[in-house]
Amino acid sequence: MIRSVIVLILFLAAAFFAGLYWAYGTVHPCRALAVEQARRAIAPAPLAALFIPEGHDQGACAKSLIRSWQNRLAR
Repeated sequence: MIRSVIVLILFLAAAFFAGLYWAYGTVHPCRALAVEQARRAIAPAPLAALFIPEGHDQGACAKSLIRSWQNRLAR
């Protein structure tokens, strides 16, 4: 029973990261957020706008990415 739950959790995590990579080409939350923002921008973003410094807080980027998904679903 516990083994099944652990396998299910690992499968769901792998599926999530595979989907994130498929959608954005990366699993790094800040880079995924940059791609999401560039896609949702009214005007095409220059390549320099996709640059996210490595020192950026990944937790904040992940929260912003989730908020972006929530806004998309609310529309």
